Amino acid sequence: MKRRIVALIATFSMMVAVVPGVGLAHDSPNDGHIPKDANYGFEVIGRDTLAGVVDGNYTDVWSHNGFAYIGTFQNPCSDAGVFIVDMAAAVAQYPATEGATVASIKSAPNTRINDVRVHTVGDKDVLITTQEPCGMQIPGWAQSGGNAPFQVGQGGISLYDVTNPAKPKALKKNFLEFEGVHNTFPWTFEGKSYLVGTADTFDLFDTFFVDITKPQSPKLLSVTGALDWLEQDPKAFDDDQFATGSSASNNNHDNWVEIIDGVPTAVISYWDLGFITLDVTDPANPLFLDDSTYVDPEPIVGEPYEGNAHAAVFGGGGDYIFGGDEDFSPDKFAVTYDSVDYEAGVALFGPDPATLVGNVVWTGGEGCTPGEIPSATEAGQVALIQRGTCFFQDKADSAQTQGYAGYIVANDAARGDALINMSPRDAAPVSIPGVFVGFSTGEAMKATPGKTVTASSIFDGWGYLHIINNTGGDVTVPVGGAASGNTATIPQMGELGYYAPEQTVQECGTDADGNDVCWGTDFGDLTMHNIEADPLTQDLTPTFDQGPRMFVSWYSLGMRALEYRPGHFHDNSNDEGSYSQNVHEVGRWIDPDGGSNFWGVHVDQLVIDSEETQVILASDRNNGLYIFTFTCLTRGEVGDDPGDILYCDPTTTSP
Repeated sequence: MKRRIVALIATFSMMVAVVPGVGLAHDSPNDGHIPKDANYGFEVIGRDTLAGVVDGNYTDVWSHNGFAYIGTFQNPCSDAGVFIVDMAAAVAQYPATEGATVASIKSAPNTRINDVRVHTVGDKDVLITTQEPCGMQIPGWAQSGGNAPFQVGQGGISLYDVTNPAKPKALKKNFLEFEGVHNTFPWTFEGKSYLVGTADTFDLFDTFFVDITKPQSPKLLSVTGALDWLEQDPKAFDDDQFATGSSASNNNHDNWVEIIDGVPTAVISYWDLGFITLDVTDPANPLFLDDSTYVDPEPIVGEPYEGNAHAAVFGGGGDYIFGGDEDFSPDKFAVTYDSVDYEAGVALFGPDPATLVGNVVWTGGEGCTPGEIPSATEAGQVALIQRGTCFFQDKADSAQTQGYAGYIVANDAARGDALINMSPRDAAPVSIPGVFVGFSTGEAMKATPGKTVTASSIFDGWGYLHIINNTGGDVTVPVGGAASGNTATIPQMGELGYYAPEQTVQECGTDADGNDVCWGTDFGDLTMHNIEADPLTQDLTPTFDQGPRMFVSWYSLGMRALEYRPGHFHDNSNDEGSYSQNVHEVGRWIDPDGGSNFWGVHVDQLVIDSEETQVILASDRNNGLYIFTFTCLTRGEVGDDPGDILYCDPTTTSP
């Protein structure tokens, strides 16, 4: 059964459907807008630059009982692991940025630490760290740092007693034998403590559960993943969800667990399969509940969706999932033929598909053997072959044997313009590049043979935020803004709204001085990364004027505070610097002295001047730990724009 499903997934890889897109408009000119380059809402109250780590390698942040924990993602390896910071000291010393680190934990040899969590288990505060070999290349993920050489390291988790954060003690090191562990999340239910983790196995059995009730002797309870969930529900995933876009992959990336209506419920960010919910009442036997499906085409850029579900949390007491995509490639692969760009899939074997160039020759069939393909008549020709009957690698071998410099496989009429990334048959070498195109693209090439094909790209945006319906039933929301009068009924696990900074979904725009600029990759990573819900606001009923809030770390685009507010619809026409539907931005911060590169975000409480104060922690890949407070502002408090319109309800920014 499982082998059959693996074959099914390979067949479904990267299918794309086209539906009408949503029109852009702005319906609420009186709700106020902050100029797109202004910081507001967030205030830095503490810093610590930590020590010993080169730029670009601080990772996730967590906190517990007044101490922050920051991981490192060094590549190539050093022994930097986890830094532990006294948050009160970091606040007291500010604007100084050194001296609040109280301890550090070295990583295992040739091992980097991505994720850090702290959870109280019995009478101990337990730090859980994930471990990955340095230099490992994670399919579809850019965090691995390029093409650094792979170094054999530890691939599991380690647990430490940090009841005294200044003197961490190892409880269990190097537990589990996975190729690597990327993320974990712990919880306690009915007196027992557990964690769910992400194994870097990329085999669709990549979600594991561990009993940590005795943290010095954790017990692996189960290993599961998409194949098990398909067996539980054969209709779990739509056919077009499997391995889409330029970072095509099906794998668990991140996990979150909350007790919802008495049921421990996990949301798993499963890359191109979307956001998946599980009943984890019995972690030895997790039960599939539901999964989301991406809107296609995606609603802002209008291109087929990329996928890349990266991180998600529950909001509104479990009624919503606040989730985001991580897309480090704002361009998707395409080919240009006869001056027209066509989206294309790629061969996951052989040379770089971007090297494809040459005059196209229609070979007349499926090309499963060399005898079915005419020999190339001149150097540099590219064979056009029809999909069907045999492996893609067989078609590549035939074209290579017959002297072609490359090959194009066109989909058949039955499967239309759905795209896939072509998988190999085996490890046999193929020396010519290949791409996959839709049926109509193949027909266009057949109609005008002999023209030159070249590899190209199409801008399709970076990763951004989605609000998912998890109420268990339909929800009706405004579409195109409250004033439009248009509504849509969104089913369970459907998309209620979205938010993206303009740089995420516009290839070009204007800078702070009004100059035309195309952002490209010269401005750093413009995708969102991590997300947490603001616990002070999750009981709010969403309206146009208020709603459940979330904080998002957005790499070079800084920190963002957002609220789910049905009726808002922003298309950047007021130069607000964002696109959103049913989501309103209420805060933004980018370091004015050199920019930001935020990876992690975590919300906590800290006693400041004898008062319990909400703080937002952020880890900057280049600069270590930031500690923020957040306050709702009016238009008149930001720049010179007069008015008393609140960006969010001020009663929701203090405990």
